Amino acid sequence: FSSKRPGFMHACGHDGHTSVALEVCRWLVDHKDQLKGTIKVLFQPAEEGVRGAGAMAASGVVDDVDTLIGAHVGTFAKLGTIGLCEGGFLASTKLDVHFHGRPSHAGSDPEKGRSALMAACAAAMMMQGIPRSGEGTTRIAVGRLNAGEGRNVTPVHADMQLEVRGETGEINQYMVKNVENIVEGVKRAYEVEAEIVKAGEATTLPSCPEVLDLIESVAKTVPGVESIERFNKPSGSEDCTLLIERVVQHGGRGAYFLFGCNHHGHHRADFEIQDETSLPMAFNMFKGLALRLNGI
Repeated sequence: FSSKRPGFMHACGHDGHTSVALEVCRWLVDHKDQLKGTIKVLFQPAEEGVRGAGAMAASGVVDDVDTLIGAHVGTFAKLGTIGLCEGGFLASTKLDVHFHGRPSHAGSDPEKGRSALMAACAAAMMMQGIPRSGEGTTRIAVGRLNAGEGRNVTPVHADMQLEVRGETGEINQYMVKNVENIVEGVKRAYEVEAEIVKAGEATTLPSCPEVLDLIESVAKTVPGVESIERFNKPSGSEDCTLLIERVVQHGGRGAYFLFGCNHHGHHRADFEIQDETSLPMAFNMFKGLALRLNGI
C-alpha cells in the first residue's frame, strides 16, 4: 500500500505491527464472551531509538502480567517463517552529545574561537576506534552530526546522535564508558564544553523456553506458516526486552517471535513486507496464542 504522503514510509514495519494489534483488539472484543482474565494489547511508542518501552515499564502497566509476547516483522525470518527468538538482541544505549564552543571570525580571529565542529569530528573518529570487547559482540554507530553557524564563523554548536550495543549489559556499559571518556578528553583537548544525554536504552532478551515452546505449538496451526526456526545470533536491539524483563521481575514470563517477510533490508527505501500475506499470519499467531492461553 502506498503512503498517503508521497515519499514517506516507515521502513521497518512498525506500522504493520500497529495494524496487526488493532485487528487483534477487534477480534478480542468480538470474542470476549469466550475469553477469561485480562488481555492487554500494548502499543509501544518510539521503538526506533529504544525510547518507548522503558517509560511504559516504569508506569507499571505490565506489573500484573503473567505472560507477555512481542513480535516483529522480517529481520531474519523470510515470508512463511515464524522465528523464535532464543536470544540475540543486544543491550543498547542511545546517546546525544551536545558540544559548545566559542565563536570568532574565521578569517581575522581564528585563534579566539573554539570549534565545536572539530571537537565533535574528533570524538566521532575516536569512537570508531574503541577496542572491541573480547567478552562478546559490540557495536557503535555515530548516526548524525549537525554543526556550525556559517562558512566564516568558528562553529559554536555541534550535536551528535550515536548508539552503542553489547552482547550483555556489562559489555554495553563498557562501550558507554569509553564514549564518556572520549567526550571528556575531547572537551579538554579542544577547550569546549560538552554534555551527554541518554536518549534511550534496551537490554538483552530474558530466557523463558516454555513460552517459546508455546509459540512454536501455535505456529504449527497457523495457515501460511511453512517453517519454524529458532534464532540466537547478534542482531539489532529491541526495547520490548525491558517490558519482558519487568514481567519476569514480577514473577511472569515472556518471549519474542518474528513473522517473516521478503524484504531488502530494514531502514531502506525499498523495504517491503507483503502486507496481505505477512500481516494475517501475525494476526493468526496472536489469536492462537490468546486462545491457547485461555485453555481453548
